[in-house]
Amino acid sequence: MENYRLNDGIFYFIPSLPKIVPTSELDVKDARIVAMLKEDSRASTQAIADALGMPRVTVHDRIRRLQERGVVRRFTVELGKEELGWRLHAFILANWAGERGQTDRRDVAQEICSMPFVVGCHIVTGQWDFIIEVLARNMEDLGDSILDGLSAVPGVGHTQTLVSFYSFDGEARALS
Repeated sequence: MENYRLNDGIFYFIPSLPKIVPTSELDVKDARIVAMLKEDSRASTQAIADALGMPRVTVHDRIRRLQERGVVRRFTVELGKEELGWRLHAFILANWAGERGQTDRRDVAQEICSMPFVVGCHIVTGQWDFIIEVLARNMEDLGDSILDGLSAVPGVGHTQTLVSFYSFDGEARALS
């Protein structure tokens, strides 16, 4: 019960510090506030204060400072991609096919990211130039997205698609 705190008859879960934010630059109080916001970004300042045994004004000020420092950038929801029909998750490895001095890889990556099925695009070192994370409703949808969309982008060369069977989040997920 070391991770729980009883306050006014209510047990609050207090995340353990090693699992809060890897390589954190935060002090213990800020790290615990961030951990609680990661679990429920709609948690009220009062609920966080009660759970941590801190004054509400202190928690409010710390959250405001975390926002000002850019540690907390936004409060958001996480959508269920499968429930919205995006059941297929894949990664596409792509080579750059541009001419040096004429096609900038960053411009290519930005154009790739403008496509509705793209989660993100990374410019990387090694055999491939881009790793593109994508979602699709099914294999046909994925194929059409690659053949009709991605392959038409100037600067995108050869591709290889890796379909994900399972996805697991690591401790640093909140940082991505």
